[in-house]
Amino acid sequence: MIHDSAEVPRVPMQLTSGCLVASIQIDLNDEVLFRFKRDLLEEIRLTQTRAVLLDVSGVDIMDRVEFEAIREIMRMSRLMGARSMLVGMKAEIACSLMDFDLDLRQIETALTLDRAFQQLQPNGDNNGGRHESTR
Repeated sequence: MIHDSAEVPRVPMQLTSGCLVASIQIDLNDEVLFRFKRDLLEEIRLTQTRAVLLDVSGVDIMDRVEFEAIREIMRMSRLMGARSMLVGMKAEIACSLMDFDLDLRQIETALTLDRAFQQLQPNGDNNGGRHESTR
């Protein structure tokens, strides 16, 4: 494994409105996920952010192992005191994750970054990313 190599791509992160936004726009693999976990947890520690938004809108394929790694990163973020939310998942990925019969109840989600920021507001929607249709 090449965990410390400069060749391993990094997931860009930006502090916005007190939230750390990590925009995953690269293929996930063990090295990328290991570096991302380390970078994200260090950034949470340094910024003392209140929330982490994992934007996966740029991810085209996610298997069970990669999803479990993302879920572990979300749990670690919560252990460090930051609310964690998965944002922008594509419909085909959501369908395939359901086919894996994974327990997704503890995953807070939002369709877009704008919606995630709304949910994080004190008077925002607090129903865990689940929204009722008005149709």
